[in-house]
Amino acid sequence: MKRILTIALVVSCCIVSYAQDTIILRNANEIQAKVLLVGINDITYKKWDYQDGPSYQIAKQEVFCIKYANGTKEVFGQASSSPKETSTSNVSTKNRKLDPFFNAYFEGGCIFTTGEAGPMLNVTIGFHLSEQTFVGIQSGIEALFGSSAADVAGFDMASFPLMADFRALYPFKNAPAYFYMECALGATFLTRFGQGIFYQGQYYYIPTMAIFRFQPGLGFNYKRATISAGYSLFHIQKKNNVHCGYVKVGIRLGKLK
Repeated sequence: MKRILTIALVVSCCIVSYAQDTIILRNANEIQAKVLLVGINDITYKKWDYQDGPSYQIAKQEVFCIKYANGTKEVFGQASSSPKETSTSNVSTKNRKLDPFFNAYFEGGCIFTTGEAGPMLNVTIGFHLSEQTFVGIQSGIEALFGSSAADVAGFDMASFPLMADFRALYPFKNAPAYFYMECALGATFLTRFGQGIFYQGQYYYIPTMAIFRFQPGLGFNYKRATISAGYSLFHIQKKNNVHCGYVKVGIRLGKLK
């Protein structure tokens, strides 16, 4: 009878020792436990030697694996939500930058040469293809009034530009401000306030004519306000181009990003 009791005690001890779960941590420590729940982020368990006591939780990212009482093993990968959050942030930023939005610029100022000057008013309508790129169409009216110098006598004229406008913007960090480079290409329609244009010793008896126009410049944009300056070329003939400068200030309408 004593032999039977001894065998039963040994068997029961073996069963008890085998029936526990083992939580192996990433720092190589082990917890003898009774696992109650493996959640999304945490593991809930009771201490094996005090199963009537409180339940404990440990983050899954601290656990390498669990050896269950039935002999199976569950291994956990390195859990971290930061890469996913970073990836999502990068995707949303990329989509935001590639999302076009409408803008219109109303800008007025002065166009001038060494002997002439006059007011200008431009309207540029287009889209920001990204936070750094704008493409639009520019039009408006510009006037040059000649001085009494002999080579510019009678140079009173108006121009009506129709050009494609490209702007590359460079944003400031943590501020709604941009530096930008601007380049406008296209045609401009010149008309004399009289019957022709006298320029650099030649008389152009053409009340209205369309010529090539090229206009690069630099500007600064703060929120909705803009200010810029640059160079403007009226290509009349190979040796008889009109070289002008310009300055203008304006306002930006439409969506801001």
